[in-house]
Amino acid sequence: MKSKIDPAVITPKIEQCSPTTWIVTLEEDPETGDLVMPIPTEALDANGWQIGDTLTWNIDDEGTVTLVRDVESQPGS
Repeated sequence: MKSKIDPAVITPKIEQCSPTTWIVTLEEDPETGDLVMPIPTEALDANGWQIGDTLTWNIDDEGTVTLVRDVESQPGS
C-alpha cells in the first residue's frame, strides 16, 4: 500500500546515533491512519538498500527495531 504522505510537507524526526543506527519517529498517514516509518537516505546508502527493496523488521525484547533487506524477495533472487 502506498502512503498518501507527501514527503515535501513533512519533517520527520530523525536522529543518527551511529553510522548505521538511527532513531526515527513514525508518521501517521492523514488519510488512512497507517503508520509510516521514514528511512533516511543515509540509512539506505549505509545498508545498500534501494527504493523498492523489501525490508523485514525484527523487534527485540527491549523494543529495538532492526531492519534487514529481504534478499529472497528481491528481483533476480
